[in-house]
Amino acid sequence: MSLEKILNTIIEGAQAEAVAIVKENQSKAEEIKEAARREAEELAQAIQAEEERQGRLEASRLITQSRLEGKINILSTKKEIIEDVLTEALDRERSGIKKLKRQIIMKGGEREEAFDESRLLDEIRPQLEKFINDALKL
Repeated sequence: MSLEKILNTIIEGAQAEAVAIVKENQSKAEEIKEAARREAEELAQAIQAEEERQGRLEASRLITQSRLEGKINILSTKKEIIEDVLTEALDRERSGIKKLKRQIIMKGGEREEAFDESRLLDEIRPQLEKFINDALKL
C-alpha cells in the first residue's frame, strides 16, 4: 500500500468521523432546542394562567368595591333624606312649643328642669330614623 492510499484512508476515516460528530452534535442541538422550546412554552402558559387569575381577582375586587360604593352612596342619600325630614319636623314643632321641660320625682318632692333638645334628639333619633325610613319606604 502506498503512502498516498494510507493518507487517503486516514483522511476518509477522519472525514467520516467528522461527519458523524457533526450529525450527532446537530441531533443533540435539536434536542436541546426542542427541550428549551417546550420549557419556554410551559413557562409562558404558566405566566399567562397566573396573569389571567390575577386579572379575574382584580376584576372581582373592582366589582365588589363598586357595589360597596354604590351601597354607601345609597345609604348616605337615605341618611340625608331622613336628616332633612327630621330637621324639618323638629323646626315645625319648635315654632309651636316653648322650652321642653322634664319632671323629676325625688324622695323629697318633685322638680322641673329644662330638657336639652339635642340630647333628646340623640336619644330618640334611632327610633325616628326607623319610622321615617319605613314611612318613606327608603
